[in-house]
Amino acid sequence: MLVAFFGLAAADAQEWEFGIQGGGSGYMGDLNPENPLAFNDWSAGAFVKYNINHTWGLRGNFAYANTYAYDGDSRIAQRQARNLGFFGSIAEASLLLDFNFFKWLPQRGRIVYTPYIFAGFGGIAFNPKWWLPGPANGEYERVNLRDMQTEYHEQDNPRPYGRYAFTVPFGAGFKYNLRGPWSVGVELGYRLALTDYLDDVGGNYPMSPPPSLSISRADWDYLAYRGSPIAVPGAQRGDGRPYDSFMTIGITLSYTLFKGGCPEWQ
Repeated sequence: MLVAFFGLAAADAQEWEFGIQGGGSGYMGDLNPENPLAFNDWSAGAFVKYNINHTWGLRGNFAYANTYAYDGDSRIAQRQARNLGFFGSIAEASLLLDFNFFKWLPQRGRIVYTPYIFAGFGGIAFNPKWWLPGPANGEYERVNLRDMQTEYHEQDNPRPYGRYAFTVPFGAGFKYNLRGPWSVGVELGYRLALTDYLDDVGGNYPMSPPPSLSISRADWDYLAYRGSPIAVPGAQRGDGRPYDSFMTIGITLSYTLFKGGCPEWQ
């Protein structure tokens, strides 16, 4: 009887939390294999969280990250000579499990802050792009690199890579209860993407162009080889690692709704 009572009391006091996030974004992969703090663009996000108790929460999360990398910005001469680059947005929907290190109860608890960690699984939509030099007028055309099949191979890589991929997100954060239901925080998250083509680079330089080109052969050669002196057909184009990743860091703002008017979790 007592067990049932406390179970109902805990269920009645569970909370919903709604929040937004804004800050910076970065990318790691064939064009940036070593710097996990290469934040060079912006990101935004939103979440809905179900707080199971003081410690655990289940969060539905949406993140939008602009990403960019260019070999010309590298300090390594070999990458500068490779001259590859990309930019593009990544949209992710994920389900995350949060763990608070301190008992967290906005508005009703004695502790008004806590560090936390999270992990989960998700999926992304991505489409890397680059600029194609135009005619003599100097204008540039934005091109979807996936459609160009810049690593085409008749047997080994005959089709464009997918626009979607699974991710393994994980990270940490810190949040502080301002007053009442409002809380602010900072969060750092990394997403291991189960694809090697966030940057359109993963394998070898193409031996030949794809059978049907939507652009001229000269333009395709530029996108695939970038005029690099080390761009030899059949030679390694990427870094050989199987997966890329991207990261976000930002400020969070959240609002907590209390169910049933229960003063605290049991």
